[in-house]
Amino acid sequence: MNKNIFDTLILFLFSVVSYSQVSTDFTSNDCGGISHNLYSHLDNGHVVVICWVMPCGPCASGAEHAQNAVQSFDVTHPGLVKYFIVDDFANSDCNFLTAWNGSYQLFPDATFSNPSINMNDYGGIGMPKVVVIGPNKQVYYNGKNNEITQAAIIDGINQSLQVSNNLENNDLNQEFSFFYDNQNKLIQFYDTKIINYKIFSSNGELVDFSNSSNSVIDVKYLSRGLYIIKYNTKEKVFSRRFIVRN
Repeated sequence: MNKNIFDTLILFLFSVVSYSQVSTDFTSNDCGGISHNLYSHLDNGHVVVICWVMPCGPCASGAEHAQNAVQSFDVTHPGLVKYFIVDDFANSDCNFLTAWNGSYQLFPDATFSNPSINMNDYGGIGMPKVVVIGPNKQVYYNGKNNEITQAAIIDGINQSLQVSNNLENNDLNQEFSFFYDNQNKLIQFYDTKIINYKIFSSNGELVDFSNSSNSVIDVKYLSRGLYIIKYNTKEKVFSRRFIVRN
């Protein structure tokens, strides 16, 4: 390979790898009156896909690409990838947006018309514009107009889910070791003795509890999804999240 071409390629790859963008938090009611906080979704281990639309006919193709990409993870990662549709400049009312969604068979987790969810926070406007945000609050896809493809959005979601996987065994509290073994569906504690524990679904539903002090917990009974385990020691109460994948 020509050295100049090689050097240019290396520089390009370095710039792609080193680029990162932090998402902008928002708190907003959706068109159903439900309040959403972006960072709360991310802190719960979700990947969030946001699509801004005019709304108009050409915008529907990008929204459909985003929806198809999100739905492709329904079986392997149920409930972990959220899809939001947002009016571009918050000048369309919710009745119009909801009707527009229906006319193009779009079924997002939430629809918004609120200026606090601003596409300019992600490098400017697009008609449509799609971003994929991982649980570490980084942006893993940022596309607009005709450059939006389902494959590129899927790639961004996959990168975000890898981050989610890496975060499963990390916590701000590092006094005790916690490990979730997805292959054998076991939660293991090291260097500590728990008094009791509770396991919650991502919706906050209590799915299991025990006063057992075992250092290994068998969770083969859990279905796919994100869970949070809260456990007590003599010193503190800890909370960790883990994802049952298959």
